[in-house]
Amino acid sequence: MKKGILFWGLVLLGGTALAQTGVRLNIELHDVQHLVINPDQSTVTLAYHTLADYQNGVESVQKAHLSVFSTSGYEVKVKMANQDFIKLGQAQTEKIPAPLIRVKATSTHIGQANTASGVLSTNKETIISSDSPTLNGLFDVTYTGPGADGLMQYVEKNNTVTFTNDVLYSIETR
Repeated sequence: MKKGILFWGLVLLGGTALAQTGVRLNIELHDVQHLVINPDQSTVTLAYHTLADYQNGVESVQKAHLSVFSTSGYEVKVKMANQDFIKLGQAQTEKIPAPLIRVKATSTHIGQANTASGVLSTNKETIISSDSPTLNGLFDVTYTGPGADGLMQYVEKNNTVTFTNDVLYSIETR
């Protein structure tokens, strides 16, 4: 009987012999920040058509203008590329000093981030900030041009005049 038990013990142990090996699985997490301007809104125009426009200023609201993804706290900053606006359509380059143009961000989701308004200049202004990460931050942006007849001196008789500059956005770790 002892031989029978020993026989079955060896069969069971011998039949279940296993070989194992393993790998170490690492997960690397990198800080990622991504800022996108709505491609359908790559040109924003502040158009002055009426007496009220010149007196009160004009605004252009760009819905879902900025999209933000950040794995950490962040700040979105805005600035103008050049100190002067350049007149389009002329062989000669005519420039005007940058008028007082305001830019204001508004979150499309309540409590998503802190938003603010700023004046466009060649210095960075923070218009969106958050201490928390965001997977799908979406922001409207309002551009407001000056009133009080501040641009009247650049109007040409019987001609539409356009001056241009580039607005640059950046995202930075907070």
